[in-house]
Amino acid sequence: MPHQQDGTAHGLLLVEDTPSLQMLYATVLRKAGYKPMLAASGAEALTKFAEHRPRVVLLDLMLPDADGLMVMREILELQPETRIIVITANGSVNNAIEATREGAHDFLVKPLGDIRMIGAVASAFAELREDVSLTIDEASRSDALDRAFMGRSVAMQEVHSRIAAVAASTAPVFILGESGTGKEMCARAVHLKSARAAQRFVTLNCSATDPERLEIELFGQSPPKSGRGQAQSQVRAGAVAQADGGTLFVQNIQDMSPDLQAAFLRFLQRSSFTPVGDTRQIKVDVRLICTASRDPTEDMRAGRLREDLYYRLFVIPITMPPLRARGTDIHLLAQHYLAQIAAEENKQFCRFSPDVLDLFLNLPWQGNVRELINVLRHAVILHEGEIVTREMLPPGLSDARKLATNAGHSPTNAVFEGLTMAQIEERVITAAIARHDGSVPRAARELDIAPSTIYRKREQWDKS
Repeated sequence: MPHQQDGTAHGLLLVEDTPSLQMLYATVLRKAGYKPMLAASGAEALTKFAEHRPRVVLLDLMLPDADGLMVMREILELQPETRIIVITANGSVNNAIEATREGAHDFLVKPLGDIRMIGAVASAFAELREDVSLTIDEASRSDALDRAFMGRSVAMQEVHSRIAAVAASTAPVFILGESGTGKEMCARAVHLKSARAAQRFVTLNCSATDPERLEIELFGQSPPKSGRGQAQSQVRAGAVAQADGGTLFVQNIQDMSPDLQAAFLRFLQRSSFTPVGDTRQIKVDVRLICTASRDPTEDMRAGRLREDLYYRLFVIPITMPPLRARGTDIHLLAQHYLAQIAAEENKQFCRFSPDVLDLFLNLPWQGNVRELINVLRHAVILHEGEIVTREMLPPGLSDARKLATNAGHSPTNAVFEGLTMAQIEERVITAAIARHDGSVPRAARELDIAPSTIYRKREQWDKS
């Protein structure tokens, strides 16, 4: 089974100190095809991690001998690409939010829902497979991306033409478009078609990073030199140093503080930077690609983005079209992602009923490709068969078609007409998360609710 290959090749470590819960979680994972290694303490977890280097870790934050956050930090220090899914009690959600700020891939709140836990693990392994596919060799990297970045529409052909034109340049690229349209995929395409394709593609999302740590994440940090060997071993490379020779993809740069924007501008002007806590100027060769969840011109006019930095970055714009403007491209994308998700979930789905394909063409897709993937994952996880039918789609999805067909109603009323309050709440929260590129804390601020409320509701939706 596909999961068995993942669990064997990459490794999955489950860290849970309560024997009954450890047995329960391990049983659920094994039924899904995974082969988890087990640890009941922080010390045992670090020992097994150092020996086996698993790629995904399910980590309870409440351990008998160690702070779960400290264990997570040590794991990421040993292997930064590890996908860590933290587990927390219902009353300790703030700890889990802190963990995501420090590099956790996802978090789960007890009591764990089987579907939510397996979904989180599958998502982590899916990202790892994508990362591996993008680092094997130039041909396979390009093929893997082309399959997910396909499109025959006029809008997408214009994007492909622009990518081909700018790939050979070293000028900064600014990618525009609604949330969920594939801006990061576009950035990867520019990188993979450039002479830097064999080098690293490093991402930094300014809005998803703790503002107090953003400078360190960007430029790295040199600790006080209490001993030469010790200082050397503790030096932390930031995104700029990691991208040397390759491409740095910065999301939501307008969320940098004014002082950090000034430092970033100096880096662009000099092609050198100074790590936090150091005085050295380090020279690098980096191709910069940026994107933002808002119009950068408006951010510049509103004073959120420095004018001189704006003109330095906004050299070559590429606009990703919304999914609703891509015509039958949606059928190609739906088929591609259906095959991918079905393989991940060990299901037999391989095609769609005609009425589903017709519906897909007429939906507004406010969350764009990200929403399409979520719809397909919902259908695949909760149902069986070979054909995705209308009845398998999320509740209320069909009503969104009124956006495209009922010009007499406002978009908001059209989406909500005929839905229950619970369904409206789910759609509003999901759309807010999509608008903020998956950031629950930012979506919570927009909706004026606590992030923990969103996490609890997502747990309830996964169980239903």
